[in-house]
Amino acid sequence: MTLEQLKALHAVVEFGGFRPAGEALFKSQSAISIAIRKLEDELGVTLFLRDQYRPTLTEEGRALFDRATTILSHTEELITTAHHFAAGEEPELRLSMSAIVPVNPALLLFSAIMESAPATRLSLLVETLNGTMERLNDGDADIAITEVAEESSQYIYAPLTQAEMVSVISPRSKLAAQAAELTERDMQGSTQIIVRDTSRHSEKKTAGVLSGAHQWVVSDFTTKKQIVASGMGWGRMPMHMVKQEIETGELLLLGSEEFQPIKLEIKAVRKKEKPLGPVATELWQQLQSIKWT
Repeated sequence: MTLEQLKALHAVVEFGGFRPAGEALFKSQSAISIAIRKLEDELGVTLFLRDQYRPTLTEEGRALFDRATTILSHTEELITTAHHFAAGEEPELRLSMSAIVPVNPALLLFSAIMESAPATRLSLLVETLNGTMERLNDGDADIAITEVAEESSQYIYAPLTQAEMVSVISPRSKLAAQAAELTERDMQGSTQIIVRDTSRHSEKKTAGVLSGAHQWVVSDFTTKKQIVASGMGWGRMPMHMVKQEIETGELLLLGSEEFQPIKLEIKAVRKKEKPLGPVATELWQQLQSIKWT
């Protein structure tokens, strides 16, 4: 059984006969007939009823036609993928992205890039604090989207947007009534919920941790928000993750001068010594032009 035989089978069904199938495949009618006959001999079944005006699939022929269609589809995908690789597109695009980055605009871009490069697989690692740059430095990511990149000649940077970190507390908290005036000293006996640094071998980084406060360490901002909303603590959250809850009163802002919002610069970072493939290059350029807010 060959792909040419399966193509002949598919063409006879699609175009309604041996002659139109031959025309579609740029072959003679006899060549199509021979291909089908050989396929029938090899499979040991009759694929078509030939005593009608148009060749009609037998019951076995219909079942095998469906399988042949699947095989041909997979073959086309394989050929298309090979052509993409031959054109220089990379098999995988690896990103490390900070958990505080507004994810929706980024996802829309990722979807568009991947649709234009279907042969490339996207690997997205969501990290916190030093975890993003560690992934880049370890070679696990081609591009990092992060707020913690320090200036260095070994990197190329592209400014993207700002993330605003705000301090929030639940109206269920016993301190809620004084939310607008609470100072750092007032909060020293409270429980602060913090998200752990996901770096594995770099020095662990802390950001916005209040000295003297009890600490609960969690793995992600979703869990952190749920704990804060329950009234069991307070914490700093990206504004885009809590804006709706603040508007509805489910969370309250700590409003004193000591808890004013912290603005963090989000950058795309890549290693200068490592050139990007065409898909990663397109993503790098598009990251700088999308609307983040």
